[in-house]
Amino acid sequence: MNDGDFEDYLDSRAAVINEKIKEYLVKESSDEFINKLLGKAGYKYHHEALNRSILDPAWYLIGLGGKRWRATLMYLMMEALGGDADHYLEFCLVPEVIHNATLIHDDLEDGSKFRRGADAVHIKYGLDVANNLGDFMYFFPLVAVMDSEKLSEEKKTKFLSIYAKEMLRVTTGQAADIAWHRFLVDPTKVTEDHYLQVTYDKTGVLSRMACKLAGALTDADENTMEVMGHFGATIGVAFQIQDDLLNIYPSEVSKTKGGVGEDITEGKISLPVIYALQHSNENDRNRLLEILKMHTQDQQLRDEAIGIIDRSGAGDYCRQVEKKIVMDAWSRLDSHLQPSNAKERLKGLADFLINRSK
Repeated sequence: MNDGDFEDYLDSRAAVINEKIKEYLVKESSDEFINKLLGKAGYKYHHEALNRSILDPAWYLIGLGGKRWRATLMYLMMEALGGDADHYLEFCLVPEVIHNATLIHDDLEDGSKFRRGADAVHIKYGLDVANNLGDFMYFFPLVAVMDSEKLSEEKKTKFLSIYAKEMLRVTTGQAADIAWHRFLVDPTKVTEDHYLQVTYDKTGVLSRMACKLAGALTDADENTMEVMGHFGATIGVAFQIQDDLLNIYPSEVSKTKGGVGEDITEGKISLPVIYALQHSNENDRNRLLEILKMHTQDQQLRDEAIGIIDRSGAGDYCRQVEKKIVMDAWSRLDSHLQPSNAKERLKGLADFLINRSK
C-alpha cells in the first residue's frame, strides 16, 4: 500500500470514527443526553448554556479535521491481535477525544492562535470556555466504557487503570515542556534523552494508551501489552519529531499553525533545537537562545533561528532518529503479532506518520 492509498485508508477510517463520535457527543443538549452522562437531574439543566459552552466549541474543533490516526491505531491493533475490532469500535473514540482535549490545553498553554488553519478554541470562544471544555473532553469518552454492556467489570477496571496512569503521563510530559519553553531551566542542559522521554509522555502517551487499551480489550498478556504500548508511544514520538521539522520548514503544518517557525515564537526546546544547541559554534548557540527567549513573531528573526538550526545539520539528524526508534520498536512488536493485513497496516501507519508532509 503506497502513501496515497494509505492516506485514503486513514480517511475512510476517520469517517467511521467521526460517525461513532456523533453517537456519543450530540450536536444539541437534551435531558436524554445529560441523563446518560450524569444521571437524573437534581433540578433542571440549562441546555442552551451547555450548547454554547460545550457542544458548539467541541464540534467546532472536531469539525476542523484530523486524521484520527490514534483511533485507527487502536482499531488495527485489536485486529492484529485477533480481536473483533468492529465489536469494540466505540472505545476507539477514547484516545481520539482525549487528543482533541490536549490540543485545547496545548494551545492555551502555548499561547497559540491557530489550530488546523483556523482560530484556536480559546481565541474563538474565550479562555474560560476552552479550559473547561478541555477538562470535559478528558472525561467524557469514559461514558462509553462505564455504560457498556460489552465489557466485564474486570475489563472496565483494567481499562480505567490504563486511562488513569496514562493521563498522569500527559500532565508530567506537559509540565516539563512548559518548564522548557518558559526557560524555568537551562535549555543547554536539556538532552536528547530528556526530549525523547518528555515527548514519550506528552505526545506518545495517547498512541501508547490506544495500544494498551486494545490489548486490554483483546486479553493480551502483560508482556505483549507493554511491547504494544512502547510501539504506540514510539510512533507518537516519531510523529512529534516530524511535526517539529514541519513547523520550521514551509509545509502544510506550518501554514496552518501560525506560519513557518511558530515553535520559535513559543520558545520550544524541540529536538532540532537541542541538536543545534549541541552542534553549533558559540555565537550561533547564543544567538539561537536569544531569539528563543524573545518569543518573537518577527518572521525575519524566526528565519534567522531556523537558519542556525539548519546549518547544524539538525534536519537530517532528526529524520535518522525518528526512523531508528520506529524500526527498533517495530522489531520488538513483530514477533508478538501473527501475519495479517492488520499487521501490515500497522507497519504502514508507522511509515506514513514519519514520512508525512502535512
